Amino acid sequence: MRSLRFFIFSAALLLIMVPAASAKQSAGRAVPITAAPAFTAPDLVAEPNGNWITAGGNLYNQRYSPLNQINTSNVGSLKVAWQTHLDGSGAAAKYSQEATPLVYNGVMYVATGNNDVFALDATTGEHLWTYLSHTDQLNATVCCGWDNRGVGLGDGKVFIAQLDGALVALDQLTGGVVWTAQNARWQEGYTMTMPVTYYDGLVYVGVSGAEFGSRGSFTAYNATTGARVWRFYTVPLPGDIGGGTWPTNNEWQNGGATTWNNPTIDPATNTLIFTTGNADAWSGRGPGDNLFTSSFVALNAKTGDYKWHYQIVHHDIWDYDCPSPTVMFDVTIGGVVRQGVAEACKTGWVYELDRNTGKPLIGIKEKKVPQNKWNNTSLTQPYPVGDAFSPQCPRTSDYTGNAADGKPYKLGCIFTPYDYKGFVAIAPSAIGGNNWPPMSWNPNTHALYVCSSDSGLALKAVDPKQVQPFSGGKTFINVQFGKLAIYSGSFTAMDATTNRIIWQRKQPKGDNCYSGSFSTGGGLVFWGHNDGTYEAANAATGEKLWSLKLQSGANAPGITYTVNGKQYVAVVAGGNSILGAIGVLSKADAAKLHGDSVYVFAMP
Repeated sequence: MRSLRFFIFSAALLLIMVPAASAKQSAGRAVPITAAPAFTAPDLVAEPNGNWITAGGNLYNQRYSPLNQINTSNVGSLKVAWQTHLDGSGAAAKYSQEATPLVYNGVMYVATGNNDVFALDATTGEHLWTYLSHTDQLNATVCCGWDNRGVGLGDGKVFIAQLDGALVALDQLTGGVVWTAQNARWQEGYTMTMPVTYYDGLVYVGVSGAEFGSRGSFTAYNATTGARVWRFYTVPLPGDIGGGTWPTNNEWQNGGATTWNNPTIDPATNTLIFTTGNADAWSGRGPGDNLFTSSFVALNAKTGDYKWHYQIVHHDIWDYDCPSPTVMFDVTIGGVVRQGVAEACKTGWVYELDRNTGKPLIGIKEKKVPQNKWNNTSLTQPYPVGDAFSPQCPRTSDYTGNAADGKPYKLGCIFTPYDYKGFVAIAPSAIGGNNWPPMSWNPNTHALYVCSSDSGLALKAVDPKQVQPFSGGKTFINVQFGKLAIYSGSFTAMDATTNRIIWQRKQPKGDNCYSGSFSTGGGLVFWGHNDGTYEAANAATGEKLWSLKLQSGANAPGITYTVNGKQYVAVVAGGNSILGAIGVLSKADAAKLHGDSVYVFAMP
């Protein structure tokens, strides 16, 4: 009944006109706001050479700019050009500041963990207008901190996907609400964390929230009216493509496969690609691979029709999904130019596929893995050819003595199964490997840059006699968590032609790399650190060339842009709620690193 109510609800589009009073405007403006056009495909796939108009820099999510005024020879002189606070929005302990700013014609658009949106003068930081989301603070189904990872832009509107399930279109000139579409309801366990993607008159969003028994979906809306154009369910109905990979006991109705980040789009083939979350509940499911959980999914961007899929973990019982964005690139392998799509995942591997066919680009081998009959584990799992960027076995020293049930830990490695009889320690943990932080790409080094954690986790299934039945809006995982050990992180350059490590920078304890990155034609790659340090390194060698300690944690991806011919670098600094919650930092240290700042740097 719960699923039926949700389908009826989600089939009805709610268009709500909200007074422009929901936005506050500055009395005077340093720069005029220029309405963005209905960006064309060439606009959206171009490397950002002045503006930064999508969260990923372009529709390929490459986070690469050819700008080179700031480069390896002079970056050591980079200074703060301006800093502003976002009126305290999202600065409290429950929030994470993870948004990628957008810049168009000298104006920056940035969201906070409270889903408020700010328009700023990109040369001075002056506030031009503010949209206040009035998000329901009683929302009890947000997983992993209150956050937003960025807005969308196009056709004179700024788009934000809110944690309450509302997709909101704002007037780019004023911040007033143009339309609202209710994509989901938080009361049923659905939230939205991803940046909105604008393309060809449509805007695209998924739903987050698998740990609450959500049935994932990905949806396109008309950017002008807010009307729903199509929806693709990432857990198929019985009889649909992939439906036979679920047991016949209706597990598909709350099977997970949600999305946590924005897709890539190739306009040449009209292909939209994203990755999905784990299956829900984590353990105790019936047999089957559970498509399309923990998978790449490719759709027709105009119609939502299925094109192909590739599952990175079969019958996932470890939460080994890929929550970060996919990245598209062209690369020469064996003398042939290949069109690739890749993503770094919690497993500690980068998965590279042909974006037209979904077939492995370098090679991925199905290998036999340890089995657990009670948990209906898959006989094999995909192992990418190349290097892992994170350890895939836990440190023995972290799991000495007895677990919470009084029994010794069983030590395993990646894909070691568990059941309800005892705690099994595995690595990486459900934190990763790579979690949500986006990779970046640099065509000059043919490298994919990965921000990751080195971690282990002990898991034990809930005794079948104590399993609680599914209830909408309540957690639904059927697993007990033992010790989580996150001892460091790494920032790694992976060679896209071989899937092997070019260079790797190990980070100290408490710095598990939780920010994402961008790279430039100036030979640089930028990323942030938990303690607030923002860094630039040589993209080819990893040599540290510049850093600056900010007031708050640098846990968001940065960008670069130009105004009047001058290059700037920008990043949101406000910390992250999950780092204190899971013990990467003490709660006291994590609280000190919360904030609401935007920093912009430039050459003096």
